[in-house]
Amino acid sequence: METKKIGIPAVIILILAAILITYGTTLLLLHREREAGGGKYTASDKLAEAADAIKSNYIGEYDEAAMTDAAINAMVESLGDRWSYYMTADELKAYNKTTSNEYSGIGIVVEKDGEGGIRIASVYEESPAGRAGIVAGSVITAVGGADVSGWTLDDALVKIKEQIDAGEVSLTLRQPDGAVKSFALTPGPVVTNPVEYELLDGGIGLITILNFEALCASRTEAAINELTERGAKALVFDLRGNPGGQLDELLNVLDYILPEGTIFISKEIDGTVKEEKSGASCVELPMAVLINGDTYSAAEFFAAALGEYGWAVTVGEKTTGKGYAQITVELSDGSAIHISSMEYYTPKGRSLAGTGLTPDIRVEMSEGDRVKLYSGSLPHADDAQLAAALEALGEKMKNAA
Repeated sequence: METKKIGIPAVIILILAAILITYGTTLLLLHREREAGGGKYTASDKLAEAADAIKSNYIGEYDEAAMTDAAINAMVESLGDRWSYYMTADELKAYNKTTSNEYSGIGIVVEKDGEGGIRIASVYEESPAGRAGIVAGSVITAVGGADVSGWTLDDALVKIKEQIDAGEVSLTLRQPDGAVKSFALTPGPVVTNPVEYELLDGGIGLITILNFEALCASRTEAAINELTERGAKALVFDLRGNPGGQLDELLNVLDYILPEGTIFISKEIDGTVKEEKSGASCVELPMAVLINGDTYSAAEFFAAALGEYGWAVTVGEKTTGKGYAQITVELSDGSAIHISSMEYYTPKGRSLAGTGLTPDIRVEMSEGDRVKLYSGSLPHADDAQLAAALEALGEKMKNAA
């Protein structure tokens, strides 16, 4: 879960700053500081001294930048916190794209079809491919004018990536209607929708929330509104495999769904406790939330909050168990530390750290079905967890009637 609040121990910042300064200059400054400070030997002194020892004595070649990255990474790892980690500048750029639910490319997902061809499994609507009219189910026959017959999926992906890097992707497709058409695509922003939804038989709306990053709250609200307008009498939120996301997105979704009251409790690094409240407006429909061992952070908190309010029944498997929010502290060279800076608690003051959330209705899923679920190929009829949620909602709807 993300928070924009700033709060990181000053000693960590000082240590990191010391490492990133040129070693010779650092040693000179530390020498002066030691004289001024009565000779006190600090952690910064030790790090700079070790770096200078390597620089002065190591006979082989070494990469100073790689050594610095490794040192910072080791410091963060020493905290023993699985949610805190170091990112290089390139890793930070990639991370920022994921939190915005956006990346640069052409917006297609490809797979092998049953006949050995390369098929477009899905197309992102808000992407160059989506805007060009490419449709899922089309089979790629050529990339950059080269016939792809006999190519592996990796061969095709490498070639497409090369063209993306070059600034134009040329695809020839056999479309589902049999027509052959060529497309020249200029790579650009691809917006990945974090929310998918559909109306199932019996008037139950299924809303799959893939993450709680940018756009999640507005698109979840839009999904609820459209489903209710289409006659949904109950809702299932599928959060299986959801890794969480941004705190603001979570709070906005909870505020929209839950009635007036406390929805989130946090404890800052200085001990300050803060409560977030929801307004009086809410969504009053029977609800269920699907969870599993890959549901954590904002996702498991969402399920716990709805459960504590008596707003939803939780179904599936025990969640991961996370009770800390992180901030991303960017360093001067563009790298960053993603570090736990806040504890959080459910509306009833419970921490999920290390314990996770045990569902009201426990239904295990086989590894084979889990693979199908994550690849989008598990039929609803074969989804035992979804079936259990639908059964529970059916009982609620029957009792309400």
